[in-house]
Amino acid sequence: MELLVATLTYTTPGRDADILARIRLIDDTIHNTHGLVNSHFYRSRNANSCYLMLTTWESEESWWRSQARYNPKQILLSSSTELLTAPPEQWCMRYLWGYSRPAASPALAAAHLATIRSEQLEVAQRAWIEALSRQSVQPTLAFAFLARGTHESALTSQNPREPCEEGFYHHGPTFLNLLSWPSESEREEFYTNAHYQALHRFMVTVGTMQIVHLEPM
Repeated sequence: MELLVATLTYTTPGRDADILARIRLIDDTIHNTHGLVNSHFYRSRNANSCYLMLTTWESEESWWRSQARYNPKQILLSSSTELLTAPPEQWCMRYLWGYSRPAASPALAAAHLATIRSEQLEVAQRAWIEALSRQSVQPTLAFAFLARGTHESALTSQNPREPCEEGFYHHGPTFLNLLSWPSESEREEFYTNAHYQALHRFMVTVGTMQIVHLEPM
């Protein structure tokens, strides 16, 4: 089953040219890596300067074989520490739900990162998928997915040369919902939808939510 690796890094304001060069280096470095399915890069539209890198791997084994040379976080740390305001964060995740409207080109995006209390994880997952499925009936989204997994800090007890136990990433406490829209008006329509608003109210009662406004690179 495919594995999603999500890497979020906050960078020094005013160094856009240097940072973009490092991001392109990562893209060029991993582009033809064996086992890589696809990669997507986003930069923030917030006041804080940040980048989100999403790499999908054929399997957990493909990731473990490749990460020594092709781990986005490690490439950043080895070449860009002066451009980072903090060490990058990274999660290993499994896809739960996805949507694509081929006729619409993503122009705006947002990453919703939520860490949910353990006793509410399964309820939160069902509620999130149900709300997204209802909203995808309306033609506002261009591309979206929901994934669930764990922060790499939870892997410290694992042998870095061996895959984790089966199902480990499925049961992590963190959800990543990436949403994309073709225009500002469609984004606003999505956020004002009653299903989204009810979901957001519920999620902030069962965990913590971080929203990063992005644009595709």
